[in-house]
Amino acid sequence: MCYVGLRMGQTWGGAASAPARATKKDGETASPGSEISRNAWYRSATLWLVVAALALRIAFMLVLGTYRFDRHDDQSDVNEDTYIARSLTEGHGFSSPFSNTYSGPTAWVTPVYPYFVAAVFKHFGVMSHRSYFVIETVQSLFSALTVLPLLGVGVLVGSRRSGIAAAVLWAFFPWFSRWALTWIWETSLSALLLACLIWYALWLREHASPRAWIGFGALWGFTLLVNPALASLLPVTLAFALYGQWRRGLTWIRPAITVAAMCFLVVSPWLVRNRVVMGQWVFLRDNFGFEFALGNYHLSFGRGWAGKHPAVNPREFARYQALGELGYIQANTAEALQFVRQYPGEFVTLCAKRVMYFWDGSAMQYRGPVATYWLPWSFALFSFLLLVALLICLRLKMKSVGMLLAVVLIYPLPYYLTHPPIRYRHMIEPEMVLLIAFAAMEGVAWFRARRDSPSGAASA
Repeated sequence: MCYVGLRMGQTWGGAASAPARATKKDGETASPGSEISRNAWYRSATLWLVVAALALRIAFMLVLGTYRFDRHDDQSDVNEDTYIARSLTEGHGFSSPFSNTYSGPTAWVTPVYPYFVAAVFKHFGVMSHRSYFVIETVQSLFSALTVLPLLGVGVLVGSRRSGIAAAVLWAFFPWFSRWALTWIWETSLSALLLACLIWYALWLREHASPRAWIGFGALWGFTLLVNPALASLLPVTLAFALYGQWRRGLTWIRPAITVAAMCFLVVSPWLVRNRVVMGQWVFLRDNFGFEFALGNYHLSFGRGWAGKHPAVNPREFARYQALGELGYIQANTAEALQFVRQYPGEFVTLCAKRVMYFWDGSAMQYRGPVATYWLPWSFALFSFLLLVALLICLRLKMKSVGMLLAVVLIYPLPYYLTHPPIRYRHMIEPEMVLLIAFAAMEGVAWFRARRDSPSGAASA
């Protein structure tokens, strides 16, 4: 993995950036010394951009005191991850996702983030301000590091300046630092991992090796143990990476098997744990049926009513305890499927509404207003800009636009069926920002070229 990361890093200033070695005048190429100097400057600027992004997030945390969770905002310091982390810290194992009361083992979430939170709790106190300060600092680092894959993907799609613009916007626009500082959750890490996987997939199209395919499968396995909701994008990224093999006349079957086998190898201990502890096979996590029921019942708003959640409603928690986790999920799933059979038209209407909720930002009013300093009005604006950007990117034939389009179209599909809290969009917001930046930078360049060309001037 270190080898692959080093090789991918060369896309910022090495062989992969050869097209950026522009001529000075009519074929006069830049000298090797100036090229090395430019690449050194670029890497230095990249480092300082990460530092600046992290510093901004830390400043937000200190000035606003977000680690105290005492502000009027959509925030969460007590949730499934923190309850399970508490249970781990107190020696009760991976259990009790909804209360301090022991309620048995769970597969409600995957293991990586609860274990990370538990490690922090063990050293800095269970659900303490010190622990939340440390966790938010690490989450801020995840968010800041996301500028790296944005820069890398920008180069690989043929527009370094678009990558720079996207990275700067990500580093300094308040909305993109919000989730690292308001939710103890894997949101920022998930966004970073998906951006890295897209960067990796693009890099594999030209630089594949057996070791690189192994690393890709391992990274995907780790990602699934962080956030299984990203699983729908595994075949997307793999297919685009394998296309490079096929295009060069190389075998694609062996790399596909390598990635699948390595991914399965990484997640298999958790699958075995679920079989032993939960009593049946559970693929990664078991709560999809419950989430489906949370947003689908007669006269539902389609946004997931907290009153039906065992973390909020004592009656539901008692039912969860009585039936056990798997029994509780099966009962909720049966109720939701009965609703779909009885009211199919209402279900279709709810799904259509959830498409709008996912993109227009109206869902943020359901949990309570988001603090104005995060600039919540930008949520709908970025959705609109994404639509325009996709049209421009397709018109300009952006390299690998198909994969980025597939990511933003496929990822939300499960939330159209269940319920779409606004934080779920954050996982694909790096890709949204990159598409918007490409459309802006390359669209303006295309327009200027058209305007300045003899044919363009004549038509004007």
